[in-house]
Amino acid sequence: MFLSSFFSTTGMDEHPGDYFFSYPHFIYLLLNILLFILLWRFLKRRSLRTQNILINIFLGVMIILKYAGDALFIYEYYYVTPALSSYPHAFWDVDTFFSFQMCGVTNILLPLVIWFNLKPLKEFVFISAILGGIAVILYPVTVLYGHPYLITLPIIRSVVIHFFLLFIPLYLINRGDYKLERKRWWQVAIGLISLALWATFGNFVIDVGDNNLYLMENPFYGGPVPILNLIPNYWHIILLAVMVSIGYFLIYKITKLFEPGGFKKFLLKFKRAE
Repeated sequence: MFLSSFFSTTGMDEHPGDYFFSYPHFIYLLLNILLFILLWRFLKRRSLRTQNILINIFLGVMIILKYAGDALFIYEYYYVTPALSSYPHAFWDVDTFFSFQMCGVTNILLPLVIWFNLKPLKEFVFISAILGGIAVILYPVTVLYGHPYLITLPIIRSVVIHFFLLFIPLYLINRGDYKLERKRWWQVAIGLISLALWATFGNFVIDVGDNNLYLMENPFYGGPVPILNLIPNYWHIILLAVMVSIGYFLIYKITKLFEPGGFKKFLLKFKRAE
């Protein structure tokens, strides 16, 4: 029974609003926080070489899970009738190789940026990965669909990928491998504009009628999130732009705490303010 339901997309179209900030969501939050602390401490006690090996393994797992999920969607497209969700797609579909969503894009780009040291992309990819990881932990749209305790491959994929999108950039920043700088805001702006154009291309040409990057419809409309659930379609784009801008600003502030000695500097400023 477990294996028969694990390799499926059952429940993927059901809205997670029923579980938003309820017991399943709090359990999910707690597990993420606990795993973050334990993995952080585990890596800190290892040599730099071992850390790099493990981080590369984590990045590889992200890529494997991305395409394992797509393999499942392709299988359902050809062999499961009717399909269990709206996600199945043909093999020769752009979704097989790439994505139009922020998390999907960073899922692919983060390993490439780190493995090939693509410096011009690091600012956008690192900060977007962190923002995407936090967003899905706070609003688990791809985790708590269907039954909150149902375990399927797509749910495992979403949980693991979004955790590493948050964990890996923060860990590398703490280690001193990279530092986010607000003076490089223009790189983030170019990345966002490029991503928006790419998603728009997907919405009107590749996945006609889809809601990539939530540009076509307000994903919160009629849902449990106050204010956001009242904004009509298209007007919500302005709100999304404001929210993303605020999100990036907060990420710049938060990552200061993770820089080498950042938390100690924060405590010293706090004591001086007293």
